[in-house]
Amino acid sequence: MSESGKRKLFDQPQDVINRWFSIKAIRITRPYIEEVSRLYLRLKLQISERKRKKALEKTFDTIVREAQKAAKREFHSTSEIFNIALYFLLAEKDIQALKIDALTHPNKWKRNLNLRVMLLVMHEWDMSKVAPANKMNAIYKNANISEELRREMSLALRAMNKAQTKAKKLLSKIRHSTIAHRDADALLQYRTIIGLDTAEALKILATFYESIGLFNKALPKLLLASSHPRALIKQYGKKA
Repeated sequence: MSESGKRKLFDQPQDVINRWFSIKAIRITRPYIEEVSRLYLRLKLQISERKRKKALEKTFDTIVREAQKAAKREFHSTSEIFNIALYFLLAEKDIQALKIDALTHPNKWKRNLNLRVMLLVMHEWDMSKVAPANKMNAIYKNANISEELRREMSLALRAMNKAQTKAKKLLSKIRHSTIAHRDADALLQYRTIIGLDTAEALKILATFYESIGLFNKALPKLLLASSHPRALIKQYGKKA
């Protein structure tokens, strides 16, 4: 600031001077505060996600093994349910691998890239591909699934499909320009990348995770119900 600028500043009321110095101090210290906050969050997430990651790995390995077994048998409804579970877990495993770096990596570009890949996974994560209503109704009927569990699964699938449809609308520009396809207009691509609204993206992810929670509760119940001896006998040889 020039001498004349300093004089003009110090000629102002004391509260104006104090406010100016406060804003200046915030601007100077903000990058350091954000860096420390990210480092703290990174350590916290690495600790808190360790248990979740271990449980996910164990569940994933079990589902892969059981899906392979079910595919060789004549219990078609149970096999279809394992396929739905594996489809779900493959996407969740990808997101789990990206999440910490998307939120806390010290390099801004790497944070942005991981977040964009997460958004791409979520954009393409369409449960209606593997669990359309007509197929689910056939599974419920052939595997003798109770009305209560049917309603719970239907509610969970509707919530996921609704969240995914909303995500598609909000994320289509990012997906088409910067990650699934690269826009030929490099400046447009660059502006889209650096203009990614991280806060809005995280809101979308949070909404999506809420719907995943409902599905996570209902799916194990469906797997157990379809694997009951009476359900296996009823579904044998019947394709969903």
